Amino acid sequence: MRLLKQGLLFGFFSLFAVACSAADSSSAYTLGKQYRQVGEVQKPDNAKRITVEEFFWYGCPHCYHLEPEINKWLEHKPADVDYVRVPNTLGRDIGVLHERAFYIAQALGILDKTHQPLFDAIHAQGFPMSSMESIRDLYVEKAGIKPQDFDAIANSFVVEGNMRRADALAVSYGITGTPTIVVGGKYLVDAQNDMFKVVDFVIDKVRKERK
Repeated sequence: MRLLKQGLLFGFFSLFAVACSAADSSSAYTLGKQYRQVGEVQKPDNAKRITVEEFFWYGCPHCYHLEPEINKWLEHKPADVDYVRVPNTLGRDIGVLHERAFYIAQALGILDKTHQPLFDAIHAQGFPMSSMESIRDLYVEKAGIKPQDFDAIANSFVVEGNMRRADALAVSYGITGTPTIVVGGKYLVDAQNDMFKVVDFVIDKVRKERK
C-alpha cells in the first residue's frame, strides 16, 4: 500500500512539474517587458507569412555584434517567416549615408557581397565610411562593380523611394534605437539577452493570433 501511495504521489508530482514547466514556457516573456506593441500595427500582405524586420545601422556596434547571431538564426528560421533588413538613420547624417549605401547595394544586386564587408570596414578595420567615395570604393573592391554603375544608381528613384519607405516605417513603428526587431508588423523586440528566443516566442504568438 505504501509503495502504491508513493507511486501515486510520484505520478502526481511528475504531472504537476510538467504542467508548471509548460506554464513557465508559455509565459516566459511578457508584453510590455521583453517585447511591446508597435506604434502603428501594419496589416500583413499575406496572413500566412510572418515578416521579421531588423532595423539596424551600419555604425551601430551592437548591430555589428548581433550579425553572427542573426546568421545562425537564419539557418533554421521557420519556413513561414520572411526576414527583412531595414537600415535606420537614427536621425544622423552618416546614418542617412549608410541607409543609402544599403539600398544602393540592394538595387545593384550585390548586398550579399557588401553587407558584412561594410560592417567590417567600420568596426573591425576602423574606417568611418563617411563618404560616398569610400563606400563606392568598397563596393568596387568587394563586388567588382563599375564605379559608373554605382554613381548611376546612387541617387536614383528606386534608392530614394526605398529610403523614404524605410524612414516612414520606422516612424510608424516607433523605432528609437538599433538593433530593433519587429515581428509581424505588430510586436517590437529591443536588443536584449536571448533576443532571438524572444523573437521565436513572438513569432509563435503572431502565428496563433492569425489563426
